[in-house]
Amino acid sequence: MSIPKGILADDITNAGRGETLIGNLLAASMLSDAIKTSFGPCGLEKMYIDIMGESIITKDGGTFLRKIDVEHPSAKVVIDGANTVDNSVGDGTKSSVILVGSLAKNAIELIKLGISPAVIITGYQRATELSLETLNEISETRNLEKGIFFDLVRTALSSKSMSSLVDDSENLSKIIVDAVCSICDLKTNYIEVDDIKIEEKLGSASDTKLVKGVIIDKTIDNSLMPRQISNAKIILINEELDAVRTKTESEIIITSPEQMSSFLEAEKTEVLRKVKKIAESGANVVFSRKGISDMAQTYFARNGIISLRRVKENDLFWLEKATGAKICQTIEKISPNEIGTANHVYEKEIGDDKMVFVEGCKKPKSVTILIRAHSKKYLDEFHRTILDGIYVLRDFIQNPKIVGGGGAFEAIVANKIRKVMTSVDGKEQLAMEKFADSLEQIPLTLATNAGMDYLSTLSALRSKISSSNNGRCEWYGIDTNQRKITETFSKKIFEPKILKEQVIKTTNDVISILLGIDDIFMKTPEMFTHTHANGTTHTHKGGSLKHEHHNERLDRLGKEQRGPHHYY
Repeated sequence: MSIPKGILADDITNAGRGETLIGNLLAASMLSDAIKTSFGPCGLEKMYIDIMGESIITKDGGTFLRKIDVEHPSAKVVIDGANTVDNSVGDGTKSSVILVGSLAKNAIELIKLGISPAVIITGYQRATELSLETLNEISETRNLEKGIFFDLVRTALSSKSMSSLVDDSENLSKIIVDAVCSICDLKTNYIEVDDIKIEEKLGSASDTKLVKGVIIDKTIDNSLMPRQISNAKIILINEELDAVRTKTESEIIITSPEQMSSFLEAEKTEVLRKVKKIAESGANVVFSRKGISDMAQTYFARNGIISLRRVKENDLFWLEKATGAKICQTIEKISPNEIGTANHVYEKEIGDDKMVFVEGCKKPKSVTILIRAHSKKYLDEFHRTILDGIYVLRDFIQNPKIVGGGGAFEAIVANKIRKVMTSVDGKEQLAMEKFADSLEQIPLTLATNAGMDYLSTLSALRSKISSSNNGRCEWYGIDTNQRKITETFSKKIFEPKILKEQVIKTTNDVISILLGIDDIFMKTPEMFTHTHANGTTHTHKGGSLKHEHHNERLDRLGKEQRGPHHYY
């Protein structure tokens, strides 16, 4: 029921209490229906085309949800919840959206039966608490070993699109595991994801490799310099080896050619003095964040020294952690502790470009994964896939407990809720049952996308879970490769406990918000009609705020100038 006209201002719209609640839940349900077809190993990819005609192909839930523009405020709440899961544990976005959508759909059925939203919220809350208690009881602790790392990554990558495009997905899992093991501290359960650099180049996906060091996407400064150096001694500098420009306005008054000659000679002498200091330190590889003059390059080349100028700041930080070098405080006094080491520094052609490899570092705390794919679109998706694998291992290292994958955890918890709900009085029992039904949507969606029959899978899964309670937990879930219900632990299909915990908590928070909104009051945006100097007439929101048309952002070639964006 909405408020009659005359009470509210003319530019205020009231949706009405009954319509608002149902509309919010329907929006969440429809968003879930849109994404569930991409869930699991047999899920399909989504293509998004932006206003510039650029397309993105992805199965990554977080990427897809961030790309699409939704108007409905409840759909935005669901997307915010999925982003929270993605930012916290790096995966589980589609699971959270599917659960929210199913809970919303089931809540509509309960509301139509006359059950209050407050009762539904309480029932969902009790089911959530029971789910988390069950998770703590049945999750199993594992040692931080490469074997379990490999199984976790293999399970995570099986649902990504790149796993089907790489000839040897097992090798990709091994690359991720080796990279994480190189940079993490298993004694303190500490890992810094940013210590793994991901470099991209067009090529064959089978050429993806791990480098126990750093790859710099630049070429060696001078053709006279050696193209490779063994037993490299590396120095990192942040000073100009070139004529320095003052940061403030200044002027030098020169009244004769001799003074000009003396000034230029003094500049060269200063640069040469710094270059000699570097050579005297014993360093034979120089990475500089700033410029290196031609004269300095020539001196380095004569002394068998490799130099790279204008190296990115992040690359210097990666080089610090990989080689043990420290960014030089001052060239005037170079400490031996500031010089790093590597077995090999060499230039290699990758695709159409040349790159510099710093390899063979002793106990590197930074490594590089070089990923290859045949197009930029798949390079972006490959990047997201690698990150998902790294985040799964980070979750497990921080909390080394696992549960069965393939929807086994959700099926076990649903069975537990159905057993406990019979002891709950009142209509909350119905809400708890609907929560259990929603949890089962995870394995059932996996089965449906794999081509299995929905009802047959549901009855068989419930039968196996209910009959397996013989004193130990049996993890029956969906094996999408065999298209059957199987014991996922024996198949080594694992997921981190912390991921499931975050998904359940976020799902409950989101559905509670949606059920707690019973009305919407919306102010009608001001529409402004006007004509530009070029004769274009249009109407838009935002009043008379200054703005540009599409054709006013074109350069002289008629191409729109786009700003940078974080693609993955």
